[in-house]
Amino acid sequence: MGNRYDWFLAQPPTPTKVAYQFLMGGGWVGNFIFFTISIWFLLDRQNTLKSSLKRIWILERELLFWSLALFAATLFLRKAGLYSGSVLQLAAHSVLPLTTSLWWYPTSYAMFLLLLPFLVTGMKALGERAHRSLSLIALLMWGIAGLLPFTRNDLHGGSVLVFVYWFVLLSYYRWYMERIRAAICWKLILAGLGIEVVYCLAFSLVFAMTGKGAGFQFFIFDNWKIPSMLIGFGLFELLARREFHSCCVNCLAGSAFGVYLVHYHPAVKALWMNWLPLDKLYLSAHPLAAITVCVLAIFACCLALDLVRQGLFAMTVDRNRNRGRWFELVWNKFTERTKPMPVHTVPAHTEK
Repeated sequence: MGNRYDWFLAQPPTPTKVAYQFLMGGGWVGNFIFFTISIWFLLDRQNTLKSSLKRIWILERELLFWSLALFAATLFLRKAGLYSGSVLQLAAHSVLPLTTSLWWYPTSYAMFLLLLPFLVTGMKALGERAHRSLSLIALLMWGIAGLLPFTRNDLHGGSVLVFVYWFVLLSYYRWYMERIRAAICWKLILAGLGIEVVYCLAFSLVFAMTGKGAGFQFFIFDNWKIPSMLIGFGLFELLARREFHSCCVNCLAGSAFGVYLVHYHPAVKALWMNWLPLDKLYLSAHPLAAITVCVLAIFACCLALDLVRQGLFAMTVDRNRNRGRWFELVWNKFTERTKPMPVHTVPAHTEK
């Protein structure tokens, strides 16, 4: 966290402050859950380079739609004096949102999808014993060691290596372990929450007594830390064991990624952070109620916008429920052009 949150870090340790820190660091719980859901069902499928490119193609369509639509909205906001950022730089990112990392998660995830067929082949070739050893090394190197301040071991948030780390752990669990019981899920969630509370209070007290180490109050909530993974995995397994089918829920879930894209767009993020400043929410008469209402309002607005995007896609690029039709056409045309020409041999003449 930068200097913008210095006032918040200077606040005394209270339940309200802890709750705000949970909310501000909860994005990485969501990142882990989203990745787990997406990879869980891919681990037992036939993963090929073609299937990965097709998934990236489908991902890119949504990114390009929102990058261009929100760039147009940004021009309007700038004209109205509501946005003061660089429009020229944003224009370049809007045309190539995936390759320029307009949003870090889709870019890293697309890179991971390119590696996925080879990662699956490699992990299966290792076998259970070697895979277990690799998982333990990863947990020790980034999970346990990651609990120590200043320790990253070359793993940084927003890197495709985070997804490779998670893939190693999730694939071992998916292929070789029995699924944990509901009681274990609750223990994982409580353990993750407990670790975060202990770290939060400990560093808040250290700062209150010494006036130093303010930034470490956010340390345990940041990036790929193991408490976020424990909470996310516990929630995933707790809900994944329940059989439930609903077209309405599927439709809303289909816009969950769109909510992330809209609210985390640079211009939109700057807008809602200016309209809903954290200091006013925190210092209000009812800070927990205020932040809850704001979070739900932002989610509802972004959800409504992406539901409109879903409807537009259903009438255009996703007609007949064939999401990858254009990709298949391009792929088939490409493979036809690159197919080696058959070699015609002249039959030998036999002498009479």
